[in-house]
Amino acid sequence: MHDVRQTAFDIIHRLRSAGTQRAIYAELRRTGAIFGYDAFLIGGLPHSQSENLSDCSLISGWPVGWTQRYQERNYLHRDPVIRYIRATTEPFLWQEAANRGDGRGLVVMNEARDFGLREGFCVPFHELDGGEAGVSFGGTEVRLSEDARAGLHLVAIYAMSRARAIARRMQEDDAADGTCAGLTNREIECLKWAAAGKTAWETSMILSISARTVEHHLACAARKLKAVSRVQSVAEALRRGIIT
Repeated sequence: MHDVRQTAFDIIHRLRSAGTQRAIYAELRRTGAIFGYDAFLIGGLPHSQSENLSDCSLISGWPVGWTQRYQERNYLHRDPVIRYIRATTEPFLWQEAANRGDGRGLVVMNEARDFGLREGFCVPFHELDGGEAGVSFGGTEVRLSEDARAGLHLVAIYAMSRARAIARRMQEDDAADGTCAGLTNREIECLKWAAAGKTAWETSMILSISARTVEHHLACAARKLKAVSRVQSVAEALRRGIIT
C-alpha cells in the first residue's frame, strides 16, 4: 500500500459523509480491495443466550452461506472472536483469539475457513454504558503491516460510529413515519436492497432485522405502490424516484 495514512483518511472522509447503511456497506466493500480482506461485519455483542447474529449485527458483509451456518448453529455464543472482544480493548488478529479459545471455539474457526474466512482482524468497542461491539474483517489472507493495522483500526472506528448514528436515525424516522400514507424509511431501504439483487435473508443480515420483517416491509411497500410483485415494486419505486 503506497500511503496507508492518506488512504485511511480518504476512506474515513467518505464514511463520515455516508448517509445510509448501504453507503457504508459499499465503502467497506471497496476498502477490502485496499487492505486485503474479503468480508466484514459490524455488530454488537449479545446480552443474553436468546440473542443470535441477526439480533446483533448492524451491517453484514459476511458470505451468505457462512451467515446462514453461523445463524443456524448459534455460533455467536461459541465464537472465540466474540469472547476475545470481551477480554481486550486492543485490535487483534483472529488467530490471537483462537489461541485463547477452547475446542468448541476452534470448531467455529475451522468451519469459517470453508467459506473463505481463514484469517481476520477485529476492532473491539467498549462503551461507558457497558455495551460491547466489534468490527471484524476476514478473508483467505489478511496480512497487515503495523501501519495497515493502524489504518484499518481508524476505518473501523468511523464505520461503527456512522453505522450506529444511521441506525438511531432510522429508528427515529420509522417511529415518526409509521402512521404516514407514504413509504417508511425502512420500507425504502428494503426496496433499495431488493433493487440491488439482495434476497430477504441477505437484506435481513445487512439491516439486522429478521427475514420475515424484511418480507413484511416489502409487502407493505408493494401495497402502497399498488404493485403485484417485488419486481414491480422496485420498478415503480425507481419510476417515482423513491429509490435511485
